[in-house]
Amino acid sequence: MFDGADPASLSDEALESRVLGHAAQITSLTAEFLSLVAELDDRQSWRGPGIHSLAHWLSWKAGVSQRTAQEQVRVAKALRELPLIRQKFREGRLTYSKVRALTRVATPLREKELVNLALSCTASQLERAVRAMGQIDRGHGEGGGLVPPAESWGRCKWNLDGSLSVSMTLTPLDAARFLAGAVRAEYERTRTGEDPDLPSVSRNTPEELETESGEKDSEVKPANRRDLWRNVPSNLAPAVVAMAGMVHDGIAMPELAPGAEILIHSGESVEHAHLDDGPALSDAELAEARCGSVTRKALSRKVPGRPGKLALLGLGRKQRAPSKAMIRALFLRDRCCQTPGCGRTRHLHAHHVVLWSAGGETELDNLILLCGTCHRALHRGEFSITGHGQQRFSFHRPGGSVIEASPSTRAPGLWQPDSKITADATVPVGGGKLDLGYATEVIYAVWEWRERSALQASTAA
Repeated sequence: MFDGADPASLSDEALESRVLGHAAQITSLTAEFLSLVAELDDRQSWRGPGIHSLAHWLSWKAGVSQRTAQEQVRVAKALRELPLIRQKFREGRLTYSKVRALTRVATPLREKELVNLALSCTASQLERAVRAMGQIDRGHGEGGGLVPPAESWGRCKWNLDGSLSVSMTLTPLDAARFLAGAVRAEYERTRTGEDPDLPSVSRNTPEELETESGEKDSEVKPANRRDLWRNVPSNLAPAVVAMAGMVHDGIAMPELAPGAEILIHSGESVEHAHLDDGPALSDAELAEARCGSVTRKALSRKVPGRPGKLALLGLGRKQRAPSKAMIRALFLRDRCCQTPGCGRTRHLHAHHVVLWSAGGETELDNLILLCGTCHRALHRGEFSITGHGQQRFSFHRPGGSVIEASPSTRAPGLWQPDSKITADATVPVGGGKLDLGYATEVIYAVWEWRERSALQASTAA
C-alpha cells in the first residue's frame, strides 16, 4: 500500500526497491488494462458519435496519443493467441516494452522460446533480437520464397528548438527513386553557369547507361560534374529542401490547400511571427519568406477570451455557401473535425450549427468543421451542437448531457498494489547479460527441429 512517504526521506535501498516494485505493479496493471481493451474490442461498445475506432476512443477517453492507442490495441489483440506471454505479463515478469516487441514475431508455437529469451535480456536487447528475427522471417516466406518488404512509411514532428525532424523507412525501389531524385536536386541546386541543363552524353541520365549484360558501364561518364552525378550527397538535407522547392514551384494547387501552402501569421495582432501551427520565426527568416513571395492578407480580429480564434466579416443571410475567405478562416480556426474524439483532417464539411433552412447565418459564429461521418451522424440525431457565440460550441448526447472534449482519466477510489507481484519481477534473469547472436541461433535451431519433427510425424501418419 502507499504510505505517503516523501521520496527524499527514503534510503538508497528503499528508493531502489520502490522504483522496481512500482515498475512491476505498473507492468501487471498494464497487462490487466490490455485484457480489458481486448474485451472492449470484442464487444464493440466503444462506438459512438465521432468515434471511428477503438484507438480513437482510447485517445479521447484515456488521454493517450493516437499512435500509442493504435499500438496498445494491436498488442491487446495479439495477446489473445499468446497465453504464456500473457501470463508472464500479468505476473509482472515481462514489461510492456518487451511484450510489445514479442508480439511482432511471436506465434503460439514460438512463444515458449521467446519468453525464455525475453526473461533473460533487457528490453533494448530484445528489440534488437526481434528486429533480426523480423528480417529473417521477411527474407523467406512460405516455400522459401522471397517476401517483399513492408510498405514505405514516414513521419515528421516539430522539435522544441523550432526545427523539423523527418524519419522515413523506404522499400528498396522507393529508396532508389528517392536517392536518384536527391542526386538530381543536388546537381540543380549547385549548378553554375558553366554546367549544362542536362548531362550531354547521348541524352541519357546516369542510371540509364547500361552495358548489354545489364551492368552499368563505368567507362561512360557525364562530361561535367561527374563526381556529383555518381554519388549521393553526404548531407541529404539541402537536396531534399531543393526537391521540395521544385515541387512547390512546379505543381499547381487548388484555391484552398492549407497543407500545401507556407502560411505565416504576423502583424500587429500577433506577438511573434510564426508558421501556421508551427514554431516562431526570427526577423531574418520572416524577411526571407517575404522576399519574392506572393502574399495574401486575412483581415481578422482577436476574439475576447478565445486566443487564436478569428473573427471575420460574414455573409449573414445573403449567401448560404461560405466564401473562400471564410473557408480559409474556418480551416485556420478548427483544422480538423470538431466532434470530440474524432480529429479527422480530410473530407471536411462546413456545417451551419443553426441550419440555414432554420434561419442560420453564414458567419463563423455559426459555422463549424465536421467530417463526413460525423456530419451524417449529426443529421441522424446521434448528437447535437449548440453555439454559444464568439465561436464557442458544445456537443451534446441525445439526452442532453455534454460530450466532453477531454474527459478525466482519474479512476475513483485508491489503487491497492497486488501483493503477488514481487518487487524484482521486471529484473532480467542473470542481470541481462546475454549473447543475442548465439541465443537467436539456438532459438531458430529449436524451431527448425520442431518443424522437421512435425513434418516427419505427419508423413508417418
